[in-house]
Amino acid sequence: MNIAIVDDDILELNAAKTYLNNYLRENWSQKDFNIQTFSAAKDFLDIFSVGAFHLVILDIAMPEINGFQVAQIIRARGDDDVNIVFLTNNDDFILNGYRVFAIGYFMKPISNHVDDFNATFEHVFRKISEKNPEIDLNIGREKISVLFRNILYIDIDYRHRLCFYLADGKKFVTNNNYSEIQPVLLADERFLECYHRIIINMDYVKFMESDDFTLLDGTSIPISQRKKKEVKVKFMRYFAHK
Repeated sequence: MNIAIVDDDILELNAAKTYLNNYLRENWSQKDFNIQTFSAAKDFLDIFSVGAFHLVILDIAMPEINGFQVAQIIRARGDDDVNIVFLTNNDDFILNGYRVFAIGYFMKPISNHVDDFNATFEHVFRKISEKNPEIDLNIGREKISVLFRNILYIDIDYRHRLCFYLADGKKFVTNNNYSEIQPVLLADERFLECYHRIIINMDYVKFMESDDFTLLDGTSIPISQRKKKEVKVKFMRYFAHK
């Protein structure tokens, strides 16, 4: 998960990163987090792109471009999914946060509000997890978490190993069993078991032919002859209600 903290006050910027790291280590140690800090709003906006961050923590009172303006720019650029949290030393400003659909806020100085800080992020990360479900995979001796939205498809290879193919081109061979992964993915409406031990993410389907799906990366995935009607009905229903 990629997180940005933007605050022109270096002491508060570093404090936010330290307290956030402590919170994540104690409560979400099994997840992978990348925290980037910016002491100027312009520096953050220069590198910002849609989908680059899962969470942005913004100080409200910054020179030249304040936190609300940064949030408005984020939304104007088309990123409606990134979660925004405000830092402030004056809660009179908080109502403005709802105009940019902020998920929370906490008061400065952080050192005087540690309990509130932790409570805020308990709420924030629960919301993010609900919005961005992920699955834990065993890769050798390591455990990684993969967001559902990044999964292109899964199948079983010729050595009977479960393989995950991701939208960014990566492939993971896991120690997990298909029988334990199947119900987890199929509980999410975007996934479809179109062939024996093959599950696709329908968000990545480019088009459907009589006997196969073509994914956005050009991969051809077969459609089971036995389940062809059922598969096509589920596929059409998903896009009809999307």
